Amino acid sequence: MTLPGEPGSCSSQIGQMMMEGLWEVIGQTDTAELSAVVRQSSPRIVNFPAAEQSNLSFDDLSTIQFALESLYGRLGGQGIALQAGRTAGSQIFRRYGEQMGLQALDFRLLPGPHRVRVGLSTLVIKISELCCNRFIMSENPDAWFWQNPFCPVCWQRQSDAPACYFMVGILQEFLSTISGGKLFNVVETECRAVGETACIFRIDKQALEE
Repeated sequence: MTLPGEPGSCSSQIGQMMMEGLWEVIGQTDTAELSAVVRQSSPRIVNFPAAEQSNLSFDDLSTIQFALESLYGRLGGQGIALQAGRTAGSQIFRRYGEQMGLQALDFRLLPGPHRVRVGLSTLVIKISELCCNRFIMSENPDAWFWQNPFCPVCWQRQSDAPACYFMVGILQEFLSTISGGKLFNVVETECRAVGETACIFRIDKQALEE
């Protein structure tokens, strides 16, 4: 697979997972509200959540977050996007865990911190594939960092604060799943929507309950 240097569209899978996440959070109790989000987002999103979505552009994914904040206020929209991301994080593990080697005995027997690092390294490859855009992982003694200069979640948005809560939710839930339920602090420290050159997510190496 060739990952482009410029953004275009995400795979149908990531768009589907975003819509299924929104269905889990708001659609089951208020389909009218979810319909309003869709109407403000993209005409390509159809027959949610059952039908597979066609590849969604970066503009589509970014507009979904904007629509949530317009309808529910900034904090409410961010909270819904975070929860939808957590649903997507668990879906990634269920759908691709075996393919990613995360259900193999060798992986499950790794020491906790090493298991988390290997899981994140594998996830960064899968997310790059799903978003058709390369994410880069680095680390220091205290944290791991994910960096993406063409983030699909905030593409061409302007904000006075980091806006990629869907991606934060994916990371939080995926880490909890592979670590046996531990919670890790995930913070977006830089965001293109604020005017930075890339979106950067910091993941503390020490779990919150430790």
